[in-house]
Amino acid sequence: MNNPSTPSPRYLEMYKKWELPLSLMGGTKAMRQAGHLFLPQHPAENSRVYQERARKTVLRNYFRKTVHKLVGQIFANPLKASADMPEVIATYLKNVDLTGRGLNSFAQSWFEDALVCGMSHVLVDFPVNGDATGSKKGADSQARPYAVHIPAASLISADWSVTATGYRLDKIRVKEGTAAYSGQGSASDVQIREITRDHWGVFRQAKAGQWQCVDEGQNSLGKIPLITLYTNRTGFLEATPPLEDLAWLNLEHYQIRSDQRNALNVASFPILAASGYDPEVDGPIEVGPNKVLTTSDTDGKYYYVESSGAALEAGSRELQDLEKAINQFSLQFETGHVRQTATGRTLDALEALSPLVAMSNELEDALNAMLGMFADWKGIFETGSITVSRQSLERSYSTQNLQDLILLFDRQIIDRTGLERELAARGILQSSLDFNSHPSQ
Repeated sequence: MNNPSTPSPRYLEMYKKWELPLSLMGGTKAMRQAGHLFLPQHPAENSRVYQERARKTVLRNYFRKTVHKLVGQIFANPLKASADMPEVIATYLKNVDLTGRGLNSFAQSWFEDALVCGMSHVLVDFPVNGDATGSKKGADSQARPYAVHIPAASLISADWSVTATGYRLDKIRVKEGTAAYSGQGSASDVQIREITRDHWGVFRQAKAGQWQCVDEGQNSLGKIPLITLYTNRTGFLEATPPLEDLAWLNLEHYQIRSDQRNALNVASFPILAASGYDPEVDGPIEVGPNKVLTTSDTDGKYYYVESSGAALEAGSRELQDLEKAINQFSLQFETGHVRQTATGRTLDALEALSPLVAMSNELEDALNAMLGMFADWKGIFETGSITVSRQSLERSYSTQNLQDLILLFDRQIIDRTGLERELAARGILQSSLDFNSHPSQ
């Protein structure tokens, strides 16, 4: 068959936007591997000199620092479960991906990828005798749904239809890594998983170069259980990195710092110069202790040529200005504008809605959509809900804020469950569920 690993054109465009942020998350090693893409060679620069300069260039990773800071703010408090969440669902969430990770840890990885790329995905799988979307894990009477994180760059193709109820996925292709172990060690390979609403298949490349289907089965769910978390949506299954401007600032810092370090290295070594020197008459120049330099020219002289340091000082100031701009960049994600509703206040009492708070809303919606997929696989009608605590994101709530909530409850605008959820989001009520605890044996 044709090469299934080739991304669709629309995803190729997005990959170009994700290349820099993902490389920055990979640190100095990833930036060096990118070579000329992120550290161009100067027009008159010798290749050997460039290689040496690139080898010595180290990334100050402000981008990754900011990502970790923002993710840390979202997950400063653990995710909270509603009181009506079924015990079976709560148990699943304590080992949500069948690798021992609880929901808090899993959701943090999911959100981090979405913050870097603008979106990220989770596939809710349920292996039953090798069916579902193709995994063989747990194919017995104890089979249960579990979540598989699909990084943004791993979804290489998607087809959908527009129906009366919205967008409906018809087919996706996901690039996966697979490892084979033997007595001689392990070898990694790439495979492509193709999922439609009623079928799944796994494709690998044979030695002859042809792609072959090595496993397949029926998708008994009848739909593609893919959940997408957006942090900067531009369309259905389309997004751009919300921190893209920061990535470019960090790249500029990386490049200028490379030039500055190279200039400092050159300027640190004064160059010996001579006037009136005739190599045929005066012989070779020897520099060192107990050496005397002479010339046959009575006006000849030796002297050192040194940089005045003006260029180095200007470069240093430019780096400092860049660092200030970078450090201020993340503040726009932590502060926002006043948002009012017809009641004069939002029901969730957000006096200042920052972009980061908006992203936490997207995360909460995605997590609850994932719960819905878990329920679909198990035939459960009630799932409860998950709440993302915004206590570390929002301004301190005054007594009036709490009185407003109670007034809304008294007027039956919100019910008891809604009141408890809002109080829990403010840290006033605590959830009894620890998503990172393993279920008892």
